[in-house]
This record gives sequence, structure tokens and C-alpha cells, in this order.
Amino acid sequence: MDPADLERLLDRELKQLPRPHAPRTLLPRVLAATIDRADSPALTGWFTWPRTWQIGSVAAVALLIATAWMFMVAPPRPVTNIARTAGETATIMRALWQVLLQPVATYVLALGVTLALACAAAWAAFEVALGGASQR
Repeated sequence: MDPADLERLLDRELKQLPRPHAPRTLLPRVLAATIDRADSPALTGWFTWPRTWQIGSVAAVALLIATAWMFMVAPPRPVTNIARTAGETATIMRALWQVLLQPVATYVLALGVTLALACAAAWAAFEVALGGASQR
């Protein structure tokens, strides 16, 4: 059997099947759900979370506020040392980037762009030489 004949046969058979219908109870249930939703206050977001998650989130926010308050009142000595060390590390990394890595990265980028363009030109040449994509 030819694929076109098979397609026509399947199309005809599928069109003869009865259309599916929604259950008779669907519309009343949807209307009841929308009416119940309209009567209740619009609760969305955090209010729809489970109670344990709400309690946990309140505790996490309280802990975050208490920690921030402690650091604002009297920052502990180790935190200032860590901040100073982080600043010094950032300065060293910036100097290494500017002196050693940035010149190399510029050449690598230029080489990458050049190679990409060469590959595109080779692809176009092969495409022309081989006659393009097969139409079969």
C-alpha cells in the first residue's frame, strides 16, 4: 500500500470516529470552584505554603535579621580580618590578570575568531564545490 493511500485511509477512518465530549458534571464543578474562590479571600504566594514552611521561613528571616543586627552593632574581629584578606586577594588577582593573563587572553580571542572565520569560509567552499545539500 502506498503511504499516501494509507494516509487517506487513516484520515477517513479517524474522521468517522465520534468526537469526545466533556463529562456532564464538568461545568457545574468548575462554576462551583470559581464561586467558592470568589467568596474566600484571595490567598496567594506565601499564604498558600504549608504551615511548617511558613514557620521555617519566619524563623529564617528572624535569624537573618538578628545576624545582620549583630554585625552592624559590633562587627567581630575575624570578620574584619576576612574582609581585609579578601580585598588583598582581589588586588593580587587583578594585578595577575592585567600583567599575565589579559595579553594572552587577547591573542587567544583573536586566534579563536580567526579560526571560526576560516572554518566558515571552508564550509562555504565545500558547500559550493559539492553542489549544496541533496534534494533527495
